[in-house]
Amino acid sequence: MNATLERANLQFAGALITTLDARDEYTAGHSAAVAIYSRDIAARMGLPEEIQEQAYLCGLVHDIGKIGLPAGLLEKPGALTLEERRQMQEHSAIGERILRNVDEYSEVATIVRHHHERIDGEGYPDGLAGDEIPLVSRIIAVADAYNAMTSNRPYRDAMPSSTARHRLGQAVGSQLDTDVVMAFEAILASATEDYRLARAPEFQFGRDPRDDESDDGDASVAAVA
Repeated sequence: MNATLERANLQFAGALITTLDARDEYTAGHSAAVAIYSRDIAARMGLPEEIQEQAYLCGLVHDIGKIGLPAGLLEKPGALTLEERRQMQEHSAIGERILRNVDEYSEVATIVRHHHERIDGEGYPDGLAGDEIPLVSRIIAVADAYNAMTSNRPYRDAMPSSTARHRLGQAVGSQLDTDVVMAFEAILASATEDYRLARAPEFQFGRDPRDDESDDGDASVAAVA
């Protein structure tokens, strides 16, 4: 029963992301990458399996609030104006409101709301700082920023993985959680370049390699991602 519910949750999350992908070609691949990176960071930190699974699910739906943004904002080919950036920042609160409508997603909704908070309290939407920010939100913030930096966007080319890793290090203690960044850097240091750039097979949207097992039995980094 638990396995069935877990799979249903992931299928529902996938359906949400597919809806968003109809507006933004970048989002589906980004969400899959953030989900996998977040789960792997949680595992590296020694967190319980249920938290690892929660990190994966929250990573998958972290940007779902972009569905509620004004028409044309996601599709804009150039850099955003200050007002457009402010509108874009509404996506985390919009995502929470969407996910609150699903009984089983109440905790997921809270995590999604806070994935753009900063350790120094200068993030959004609530200006939480340090341990006030849910741990899984802090994990997603690192995965989100890194994948945004290493992905091509309409207004800039992708950064090399080495540059993105350096940027993560620069953001430790201000934007990003030190322990989370250290855990992710340990993963990236021994990973293949395909993993670092989210090109490995497991990053294909909708495919989790664990399914194969079951079948056998800015100085700120990516401020708006």
